[in-house]
Amino acid sequence: MKNKKGYTLVELLIVFVIIPCLAIPGIIGWGMNVYKVFQLDYEPSYKAEVIRIVGVFMPPVGVIAGYVTFDEEEKTE
Repeated sequence: MKNKKGYTLVELLIVFVIIPCLAIPGIIGWGMNVYKVFQLDYEPSYKAEVIRIVGVFMPPVGVIAGYVTFDEEEKTE
């Protein structure tokens, strides 16, 4: 039996391409969600506040919420 040394091309692609392509946008989305938590007005209705605060403690929710703008968050100038 031959001992395997090194990594296959597929293993290298997973580590150096696929994982960073998923992790970097995920970290950015979660960070945007945390930033938007501090920009909220905390006045009724509390839909955006609840979703954003849940997203801080549940990162999969936070990643998606970071890229979403709720109606009550839109600023009218």
